[in-house]
Amino acid sequence: MSRAAKITFACSCLFAAGTIVFVHKSQELERESMYQGVIRDQERRSQQREQNIREFDETRALHAELVKTQPDF
Repeated sequence: MSRAAKITFACSCLFAAGTIVFVHKSQELERESMYQGVIRDQERRSQQREQNIREFDETRALHAELVKTQPDF
């Protein structure tokens, strides 16, 4: 094998290995980013649920107060 062929082969192997490492790291970062999205969604749902419970309690209290003030028919 000529020297130029050996250099070309070595460069091709290094390029292929570099591409594989880059894609692997890129996939890991994307997977972590997607997981963080799931965590944020869970927190957002939990906050929304708490807000709904507070609003329900306020509405129930307001209803009870309004029922007291209404005259009986």
